[in-house]
Amino acid sequence: MDEKPDLGNVMAMMSFAAVVSTGGFSSAADMLGYSKAAVSRQIAKLEQSIGVRLLDRTTRSVTLTPAGREMYARCARIVEEVSEANQIISGMVSKPRGELKVNAPVVASLFDLTSIMPRFLQTYPEVRLFVNLSDSKVDLIKGRFDVAFWMGDTFDSSLDSVRLRHYPMVLVASRPYLDRSGRLNAANDLKDHTCIVETHISKVGEWRLSEDVTVPINRGPLTSNSVRMAREATLEGLGISYLPRFLVADDIAAGRLEPLLPDLVTERIPLHIIFPRGNYALSKVRAFVDFVREEMRDEDAPASGNVLALASAI
Repeated sequence: MDEKPDLGNVMAMMSFAAVVSTGGFSSAADMLGYSKAAVSRQIAKLEQSIGVRLLDRTTRSVTLTPAGREMYARCARIVEEVSEANQIISGMVSKPRGELKVNAPVVASLFDLTSIMPRFLQTYPEVRLFVNLSDSKVDLIKGRFDVAFWMGDTFDSSLDSVRLRHYPMVLVASRPYLDRSGRLNAANDLKDHTCIVETHISKVGEWRLSEDVTVPINRGPLTSNSVRMAREATLEGLGISYLPRFLVADDIAAGRLEPLLPDLVTERIPLHIIFPRGNYALSKVRAFVDFVREEMRDEDAPASGNVLALASAI
């Protein structure tokens, strides 16, 4: 005989999700209409039932344990499904609404995001966007971000993702640097040059120039997680950079930077939209992901992760 669902645990999961999403027990209690003590008891019950601590508590903050991160990804979906079920039962249609917190690279304006977001808000007027621009890797759950844009493939494999576009890469250097240090005749010459490393889109010790060509590089005095800083350092003649072409296209056209080995470099860097597993079930997240995917449609960039499976199940 199948076990009956533990409805008490469902309520505890909802309390847990509320604590994480609001950032504390008091705010979760206000949202749920419970007392703070009742919410605390629900969390304790949930932790006791599964035998794992989900939250680390101090007098000033509440943070997720590794087990708590995994649990929250699932609890958030349960909360949304319960909410949408209530709306369906009452004859209402769930609409995307509320605040959507987005993290994006500082160079977001260069790949159309600043024009896409106003169009999204015109289409979904009940959604409010909070956009944080940062070149640093962020913890989506700890930072309570609904989605993030990420260039490259080096993100947490536990996240769901949609690949939006690919951007051609280019090796570039300033003419003063090349006059001083010499030009490249082959990819292996990079080990004898000063290379400026940007850690989001390439490994520290090697650059993948094409599907078949990955070469060791000589890491120079500057390593950064910012493509903007890498570009500026290259313009100043510090060394050779490996960057998305859209970032330096104007510099190349104006003669400030020179592309190197253009016939060899065919690698393209992907742009993803990533989000905690289960978040695609949230109507505001689903609406945003689908809207951006359509606006930035790239024929050779299919959805990845579990998004297609999630979409077919919703």
